[in-house]
Amino acid sequence: MTFDATDAVRAHLRRVLLHNRDLKQRRLDRIAAVESAGHRIISGGRTHGAQWSLHDWRTGETIASGEHGIDEFDEVRERLDPGDAWVHIDEITFDPEPYRPIDAEGLPGDLGIVLQQWVSGTGTSSAALAAFVGWPVERVEECR
Repeated sequence: MTFDATDAVRAHLRRVLLHNRDLKQRRLDRIAAVESAGHRIISGGRTHGAQWSLHDWRTGETIASGEHGIDEFDEVRERLDPGDAWVHIDEITFDPEPYRPIDAEGLPGDLGIVLQQWVSGTGTSSAALAAFVGWPVERVEECR
């Protein structure tokens, strides 16, 4: 069996997907550690102009919202979280390690990086990606 350019692209896309799955799992592990230490994971902030909202990241529940800017947001957050037990989801990174490109064996130049960006793009269909790499859609989606 010969290994052609299509096989090289397919193999690289699989490496990217598996790498993304590992990053996602490490972040979920960090989230679990933060929660087990007694913290609540929140999301939200300014939504439009002076409007803001604050949500429980795990449940999506709206904790508070307002229309009077960041000062109001800060005041409400301090009042609702006096013990500073809340951690914003943006503070929990996907990977604290420095970025390292995924090995692009068999691909020319920066094609590996372009493919890595394509896999992560919101416009890229999981179904199309799954069909190309030969995996079930569910497996691709758990890697994205």
